[in-house]
Amino acid sequence: MDAEFQSQIQALLPRTSSLSEVIKLFGEASYRVYYRIKTGDGASYVLMKLPPGIQSASEEITNYRGSKQEAPFLNVQRYLEAKGLPVPQVLGKNIEQGMILLQDLGDKTFEKLLENCNEAMRIFFYRQAIDLLVKLQKAAAESPDPECMAFQRSFDLNLLTWEFDHFLEYAIEDRLGLKVPEAEKQEMREWALRLIKPIVEIPYGFTHRDFQSRNLMMYGYEFYLIDFQDALQGPPQYDLVALLRDSYVELPAETVDSLIDYYLAQRDKAGLPAVDEAKFKQDFYRVTLQRKLKDAGRFQYILKAKGNPNFLKHLPASLRYVKQAFGQLPAFRPLQEMLGKYVPELL
Repeated sequence: MDAEFQSQIQALLPRTSSLSEVIKLFGEASYRVYYRIKTGDGASYVLMKLPPGIQSASEEITNYRGSKQEAPFLNVQRYLEAKGLPVPQVLGKNIEQGMILLQDLGDKTFEKLLENCNEAMRIFFYRQAIDLLVKLQKAAAESPDPECMAFQRSFDLNLLTWEFDHFLEYAIEDRLGLKVPEAEKQEMREWALRLIKPIVEIPYGFTHRDFQSRNLMMYGYEFYLIDFQDALQGPPQYDLVALLRDSYVELPAETVDSLIDYYLAQRDKAGLPAVDEAKFKQDFYRVTLQRKLKDAGRFQYILKAKGNPNFLKHLPASLRYVKQAFGQLPAFRPLQEMLGKYVPELL
């Protein structure tokens, strides 16, 4: 580590603290790099480092309609913190250098927490995560803010269609080293539109976009939200799908069903708009199908674009979720057969 970088870090620290150690943390699939910063007085911080020139860019593709040129993480963090939601504090920043100093929440992700849980504890923690999701949805429904980027972008038809194309391009063509004939691809897209159009008709609300076990940190006996910079408007099922159809932690079908019921009960208690239970569950599977196809493409994209093969081991789980969702959506059997021609795990 060069002296200039150390000097930049030191400038972000409290004046009474001196830098003693910098530990690079695993960066997952992000273009952001994280470091744990330790000081001589025993304090610990996390440094988020963005590459030059993309400080105001979102990690995922979005259809942002606002005019703010600001780091999305800072923009969304400010909104969530103001609403009393558990997010890491921003303790310093140097936007020109792409550096954001954050509260250190430790290393205990929900995924790691689950490793040592029995079934009762597993359900307890999932309910705690769902309670946080309902709190997030309620706070945003009651206090929308056009200054927050999450209220100026959404899962529109173009974005959801792009995500389906992402699956075709990477999970099929790139992964298998072939080209799907254009006529077949067009037919797949037509079926995808039938899947997606009802999703965009669901009443939208604040959506974290990746509300899963690696983005929930247990700190001080409660879950904290991280990795929320890509938040946008989406269906209420979306974050629930991310949590219960998590590619990193698989749950039995009966557990998923009971947790969906728990979510619906908590949603009612919170006073969120009433939903038709049967339709909500049907839409849950629609969103599962759309989201997990996108994830399958994303894992291959991470290998192709970032040279990181670590996510490919989670591809089978994503494909299992897609197959299970198809089982709940028999009208989409033709799409299942078309995709299954190239991805037999879906049949």
